[in-house]
Amino acid sequence: MLKKMMAVLLAMAICTGSMAGCSNKKSNKKDKEKNSSETTANEDEAAGPEQQEVLPVASLTVDGEKIDTTDYVMCNISGIDITFDEFRFYYFQALSQYEQFGIDEKALRDNKETYQQFLEYVISSIKNELVTDKLAADHNIELDDEDQKVIDGNVKKSKESYANEEEFEKEIQRSHLTYDVLVKMFVRAQTYNKVMAALFEKGGEYATTEEDFLKLVNDPKEYAHEVHIMVPFYAQVELDDSTAATYDDMTLSQKISAKNSAYNALDADAKTAAAEKAKTVAEEALQRVKDGEDFSKLIEEYGWDIELDENPGNGYYMRRDNTGGFPKALLDETFSLEPGQVSDKLVEDGTYGYFIVKRLEPDADYIKENMDKMIATNDQPKIQEKFTETMDAMTVTYCSVWDKLTFDSIT
Repeated sequence: MLKKMMAVLLAMAICTGSMAGCSNKKSNKKDKEKNSSETTANEDEAAGPEQQEVLPVASLTVDGEKIDTTDYVMCNISGIDITFDEFRFYYFQALSQYEQFGIDEKALRDNKETYQQFLEYVISSIKNELVTDKLAADHNIELDDEDQKVIDGNVKKSKESYANEEEFEKEIQRSHLTYDVLVKMFVRAQTYNKVMAALFEKGGEYATTEEDFLKLVNDPKEYAHEVHIMVPFYAQVELDDSTAATYDDMTLSQKISAKNSAYNALDADAKTAAAEKAKTVAEEALQRVKDGEDFSKLIEEYGWDIELDENPGNGYYMRRDNTGGFPKALLDETFSLEPGQVSDKLVEDGTYGYFIVKRLEPDADYIKENMDKMIATNDQPKIQEKFTETMDAMTVTYCSVWDKLTFDSIT
């Protein structure tokens, strides 16, 4: 799947996340006021002074000397200057990601090679963001007044999510941002939308045309339309009494969650036993298919695929190169069948469980109704390839102090 740029997600996250933060702060204030009225003077004294939050302060220090970071360019990537303020934001985002993988400050501080790899990761993250800028420049895609209104509106919403300007500025500082970098993120998010619309969505320069897609989707060697009965390994696992009591009233999604949780709690031997029970049920369903029973009704009775729960007739459209990321065993079995043919064996996948597959003729009405969505899915590898190609072609020129950077250089 195509990954939307981190700038888009982060820009939107600071808007939506800030609302919750503002709400929590207001709620906390009310709670404090209420608690204050109920707290005695002695209790206040015992609580001690309130701790003041220490906000991060931006600085760049090399060989013990602080560098003025005003408009300081850390690197230039294919003609685009990356200022210290922008670099710093991605630097601390990357640091947070490293920590999630168990690579802490000590490892980065003590091991020069590890720190250099970290810096390369930061540069890679920034390159990923700049793909939008580069594609926009290469194809003369520019933002207009309407785009600026969207950007201004998003910035305004972001500010309004906070109780006041001071709280907004504090959150900016906590996030290792500056106001200018935040605005740039919103600009890049809007540029991304415009690039996608101009190049990759319906009618775009790189988008597959409807005519070409119709030829492709109706070629049985390239596309297959299928439905299946999926019986997962967890299908027959036993539940605890409290969960079992409400099981019949659950939605399929809730049932899957309950069964999967119970299955994951089992040891290896118990999981093997549960999978065998599931296989027995799948074989029962397969025999009923062979006996000629209605396949759609058997999906309703035995199937665990949420996508097929409400509309089993819609099925899935699979591309031979597996654009959709389907289990390989399922994909291979589907393409081994002729339209209208049902598999005479169980297909086992180590992650999902057991499948009974039926290949269908392409549904012209469904394709017509879902053409845009299907083309978008079909074009994902092409889009990713273009993004990767653009990113790989980028060149980097570093600032004069780059090789002297240490973990403690940037705060």
